[in-house]
Order: sequence, then structure tokens, then C-alpha cells
Amino acid sequence: MSYLGIVVTSVFASNALLSYGLGNVPTRARDGEKSGQTSTALALALVNALASSFLWVVHSFVLAPLNLESLDILFFALLAAPLLKFLAKAGSAREGALSRMASKADDLVVGSLVFGVALITANAGFSFPEALAASAASGLGYWLATVILESIRERLELSDLPRPFKAAPAMLISAGLVALALMGIDAAFVKGMTG
Repeated sequence: MSYLGIVVTSVFASNALLSYGLGNVPTRARDGEKSGQTSTALALALVNALASSFLWVVHSFVLAPLNLESLDILFFALLAAPLLKFLAKAGSAREGALSRMASKADDLVVGSLVFGVALITANAGFSFPEALAASAASGLGYWLATVILESIRERLELSDLPRPFKAAPAMLISAGLVALALMGIDAAFVKGMTG
């Protein structure tokens, strides 16, 4: 599959939040901050690419030659997660945009998004550049899904719904419909388009 096909599939058809349920953290931003900020998208793409590249290297050059691929979860939990937590803490010690990105990255490591995306890309049989593209695109797809769900939540708060459908029920129905719409862009459709 081409890089364009990998990116489109990772953003839409294999959306980390809507297809796999990874990183299922509240879509409401902290401190009045919008979830649609560019720093959020950048943090997602950067942390996912870093974690996936680390796990891909360990998976391809350490575990696969020793026929120990089933231990990739253990290796990620013991090596990559603490490394990412350390980098997030080091980045949050500074002021400004880097600090905000690091705190978002720290939340994402804990929220299993990075962990799941790294495992999915390592086990998908991608080459290193393809794994980087897929993991960065998965971060952008997660960001896209949270922005869409945040917009829907804001509109639902303003709409006149029957009492039993207010709040969580309406949001769950909306999230399910968005997931179905994005899953309609499946890998076969993308492969046919991109070659």
C-alpha cells in the first residue's frame, strides 16, 4: 500500500479512538483549552511516531530474530513507556508550548493511545518509514475524532433533546454514528483508490 493509503487508512478506517477505543479520555479540554489546537495534533503525532519507531526497532531487530514477538507488550511496558514518561516530564519542566505538549503527551501515554498505536504498527508488517507514517497519522486521526466529537457535544448541549437522550446517551449515539461513517472508508476502498 502506498504512503497515502497508509495515512488515509490510519486517519479514517483504523481510527485509534473510534475503531480501537484507544486513548478514550474525556473530550472536554482542561483549563478552558480547546482540543482542536495545533499543539495537541503535533503532540499526538510526535509521541505516536516516537513510540512506534522505538517499538518497531525493538520488534524488528531484537524480538523477531529471537522469535519472541509475543513479548513486544512487555518490552514496550518496561522500556518505551518509562522513556516517554521521562521525556514528557523533562519537556514539562520548561515553559511555553513545549510544556503544554509534554503534559498532553504524558496524558496520552497513560491513556493507552500511544501504547496501542505502537503495538498495532509494530505488528502490521510495515517498514520503518511506513510505521512512522501510520503512527503519526493515527495521532492525527485521534485528534480529528476528538475535534469532531467535541463539536458534536457542543451542539448537543444547545439542542432541544428529550430528557432521556440528554448528555451521555446522545453523545454515545453520535460517537457510534461517527465511527460507522469513518469505518466506511475501509482499507480495501483506500487500496483501490491509491494503488
